[in-house]
This record gives sequence, C-alpha cells and structure tokens, in this order.
Amino acid sequence: MQKVKIPHKVDPVRAAAKKLDYDGYIPRDKLERLAGVVETVLSDAEVRLSFSVDLQGLTVIEGSAGAAVKCECQRCGDPCELGLSADFHYTADEKKARDLGLEDDYDFADLDEFGELDIYNLVEDELMLSLPMVIMHPEGECEMPEGGVYGKIVTENTESNPFAVLGKLKKS
Repeated sequence: MQKVKIPHKVDPVRAAAKKLDYDGYIPRDKLERLAGVVETVLSDAEVRLSFSVDLQGLTVIEGSAGAAVKCECQRCGDPCELGLSADFHYTADEKKARDLGLEDDYDFADLDEFGELDIYNLVEDELMLSLPMVIMHPEGECEMPEGGVYGKIVTENTESNPFAVLGKLKKS
C-alpha cells in the first residue's frame, strides 16, 4: 500500500460519518513548530488516522504518529537521534463529552471557524509532547568528557557564614 500525503484540514464530522481512515505522511518541512524545538527533523511524520462515531454518538479521532529528530544530548552535548511516537484519542464534540462525563476519556480537538480540524497542528502537538523531559543518549553511549565527569562541578562556597554576625551579637 502506498503512503499518501495527509490532508492539511479535514471536517471530522463528515469524515466520521464516512468512517475514513488515513495512512500516510506529513512532509518534514511542514513541521515548523517541531523544528523549532529540536535541532533537526530527520524524517517525514508517519501518520495513521481513523475517524468514527462511538456508541455515545461522539465524533472520535484516533491515531498514531511518529518521526525521527536530532537533538542535543543534555549529558554530553553531542547530537542525539530520537524516534518520537505518539498515540492519540480525540473528540470533536467537547460539550457533549463533558455532558456525558467523558472528559477524562478524550482529548478535545480544536476546530476552526469552518468546523475543520488542522491535522498538521494536532500531529505536531502530539510529537512535541512525546519529547522526553531530559534528552540524552541511552546509558553507556555518551562519550566521557575530559576530566571524567559530566557538566561543571560546583565548588563549595568559601565565603564566611552570613549568620556569623548574629553569633557575635549574641555574645555581646
């Protein structure tokens, strides 16, 4: 099966009524916000999307996305390649989901003034959220810097104790 370029915007209500599935990619040059938080986006984002209507009548958008990026290792400072992946579960019916008490089961998709979903922004948000808090190579892959330690060593403060003045006042 050939991968096709994912459409930029989709009407989720119509797509769910037709039970559309997308299996394709988003070109890496369209992932501008992701490129702003990493050094380089190495690959197109591989995306799978499914639109459906669940048993409560909610419009549901389910899918997964993945991309390869290059970041700076925060332990050694060298480039580090990461494979990002994200699974997501959205609904376009926020009010109905809240009324049914399902706000914990779904994330809410932001629709534009025409009722369309910006798939590129949704996928980009999910990929950025999948970035680790601290980016570093797997254990044992970082090159040990000269001196044998990572980062800078903080030396002890050799200044006098700021509370020493209080001790002198107490003695008098």
